[in-house]
Amino acid sequence: MDKSFTIDKGKTHFFLTFFICLITGWLVQTNPVNAQMYYVSGDTLWVQESADADPVFIADGTTNPIYAVEADVDNGYLYWSQEASFDTEIYRTSLDDFTSEMLVDAGGSVRGIALDTENGKIYWADLQNSGAIERANLDGTEIETLVSGETTEGTLDIALDIANGKMYWVKTGAVMRANMDGSEVETVAEMASYIQPQGITLDTGNGFVYWSDTSSDEILRAPVSGGDSETFVDADSPSALELDADAQKLYWIEDYTFSGNGGAIYRSDLDGSNVEIVMELSWTRSALAVSGWGSAVSAERETEMPSSVKLYDNYPNPFNPSTVISYQLPVSSEVSLKVFDMLGREVATLVDGNVPAGEHNVQFDAAGLSSGMYFYRLTVGDKIQTGKMTLLK
Repeated sequence: MDKSFTIDKGKTHFFLTFFICLITGWLVQTNPVNAQMYYVSGDTLWVQESADADPVFIADGTTNPIYAVEADVDNGYLYWSQEASFDTEIYRTSLDDFTSEMLVDAGGSVRGIALDTENGKIYWADLQNSGAIERANLDGTEIETLVSGETTEGTLDIALDIANGKMYWVKTGAVMRANMDGSEVETVAEMASYIQPQGITLDTGNGFVYWSDTSSDEILRAPVSGGDSETFVDADSPSALELDADAQKLYWIEDYTFSGNGGAIYRSDLDGSNVEIVMELSWTRSALAVSGWGSAVSAERETEMPSSVKLYDNYPNPFNPSTVISYQLPVSSEVSLKVFDMLGREVATLVDGNVPAGEHNVQFDAAGLSSGMYFYRLTVGDKIQTGKMTLLK
């Protein structure tokens, strides 16, 4: 079954074409690309080649969240973790045909992934219990725990310095380092005991380790050789970090789950200057990988304006627990978009205010509602359009 639709993530318009495999039930994109940015938006894992390219669907994370992603562009693979019912699974996706396979039933809660392709190893940070740093072969075999206990408590991410044989990770209250086999554990930087850094990345060329702190709304860095930490840039609830050494840029995600449905990818030069937004997101996670990304996306990306007000059918429909309602405006207008139950009772106000011209999508989360039919009503001036949708739990 083929399905095409347009999604508005902030003001960046994407057109997607994919099909639902009748054998596996998985969504598969029909036009694969050699993507250069990998991220979660709409609780879905995407890959995208450039600011002007269409994103490509990899995996749905609306029910089981996707928290970590790492790319092996040279060998054409993407590695990512997804929480299951009682554990976490690590998957590998081919960037040639976008087929995925489960590599590791990792247990625990995998929040950060790093690759050592030279030695055929995948490393991950496991948040569960007291935390642990673990690794396996790239085919998922020979799983081993390298470090665990107090030195990994609250760990959310990991980064590798393969040339110098070191791995770095964040834990509650500190940035840590050890040899690649887990020996010689040492503290690189300390912070208040209540701080749980979200992400970590390395600038091995200039000798810095970077980490994100949501409690102070900033990204910090410190010399890997030792020394005081410093604020690199202020950021709103920063999480995932990614350094593009070739372009001399640091990328990060802001405000991923703390604001409910917000999120954006930012970047700056390695001196903290020229901060710019790269992409607006929705329902994102602390998952980001970058390889040779191009120009940032303008917040006012030029598009062809619609000629009339139009309300589209929601997708998916039926749905559980969320769906996307789309509409278009020929000019900037005061807009009301509300949801009602079968008795005409209002259950949600999705939009209430001035909205610029263009195509827009709004995510409706019905997690707190009962199964049944609902109506959504778009009001723009004296124009009213309605649609109906079915929630199946």
